[in-house]
Amino acid sequence: MAVLFTVLCGLAAVILGYFINYFAKGHLVDSTEAVLNSEIRYIESRSPIFPLPKHNDRLYVLMTDDGQLPDSVPANFQRLSEGVLIFDVNNGRRFAAKIHTLNSGQKLLIGTDITSVAEDFQFMQWLGIASIIFVVIVVFVSFLISVFVVSGTNQIADTARDIIATGDLSRRVNFSSRWDDLGNMAVVLNMLLDRVEQLMHSVRQVSDNIAHDLRTPLTRMRNNIEELQKSQPENGNYNTLLDESDRILTTFSALLRISRIETEQQRRHFKTVQLNEILNDVIEFYEPLAEQKNITVEADISAVEYFGDKDLLFQAFANILDNAVKYSEENAKIHLFLTAHADHKKIVMTNVDAYVSEDDIKHLFKRFYRAEKSRSTNGTGLGLSLVAAVVGLHNGYVSAENTDEGFSIITIL
Repeated sequence: MAVLFTVLCGLAAVILGYFINYFAKGHLVDSTEAVLNSEIRYIESRSPIFPLPKHNDRLYVLMTDDGQLPDSVPANFQRLSEGVLIFDVNNGRRFAAKIHTLNSGQKLLIGTDITSVAEDFQFMQWLGIASIIFVVIVVFVSFLISVFVVSGTNQIADTARDIIATGDLSRRVNFSSRWDDLGNMAVVLNMLLDRVEQLMHSVRQVSDNIAHDLRTPLTRMRNNIEELQKSQPENGNYNTLLDESDRILTTFSALLRISRIETEQQRRHFKTVQLNEILNDVIEFYEPLAEQKNITVEADISAVEYFGDKDLLFQAFANILDNAVKYSEENAKIHLFLTAHADHKKIVMTNVDAYVSEDDIKHLFKRFYRAEKSRSTNGTGLGLSLVAAVVGLHNGYVSAENTDEGFSIITIL
């Protein structure tokens, strides 16, 4: 856009200079020809013509028989227009002249002083040049301002993009001055980032405090229950208490892990991995559980490389397959597809002939949400929330939908 407006304004400057020169020269030529034509009519109306009149601002020179001017007239002629010549005399005055053929056949040079008109024309030429230079300066300064604005805007966008990509909230927008609006915006954005970093630090600190203040006592409580079970096996249903303790600790660990993924957005462990190998490991890990329910897992997996966190990706796909196996009926089928496209990788896991209500699909990736039919099944309702957090960390997205084949969870990386 800056280059476009530079070209347009530059073109406007050239057109402006051309018209200033055109009209100024037109005025000079027209006024000069009008005076010379008037003088020619005046000479023709005289009877007799000779002697020729004498005026300070007029020049009448009779040419020789061979068409030459006398030596008293300078020969540095320039052409002003068709039939009109201009020349300078020794005293610095400028004349415009026409050669008129008299009735007698003699040729007469008729000139008029155009010194003041020529000076006006020269002034208009300089004015046109100055106007062009001024417009060019304005265009150049405007271009520099546009480059400054665009570079400042892109710098802010790049900083924000880096923060999103790395999760490093300590980054700030660099600015060289505060006198312009972009500098003021950078100051405000840095203040906002300071505040966000403080809030995120507070969230992490609260999480750490919870981990220290609650997780450790829960673990001790579980250990005490085990000790009681060993010492007094005949009293109480200790297995139920242990199961509830394990469930609380599992939920607590899942919440902390999701929060850590969402708030820190760390990518230190990212490296090139084989998605097909991760998915094959997930399938192999859940094969015994699937065989217990006689569930067939069919996989169509291509060899695909990807830059990501291997452990987190394994956990995400494991959660999806765990849900698929857990909530499938016996003798069911699960299809798993992995395909690579030009700009993304697509993983589709489908429970064949299984469907989920549209109301449930809208909330599947929310924390602690569980479909009504699964209330009796062990789980925390955090599995798909962790999947969404991991996929989001990899700049992808995950969705669920009912297809003609069955219920599918689609992951785009």
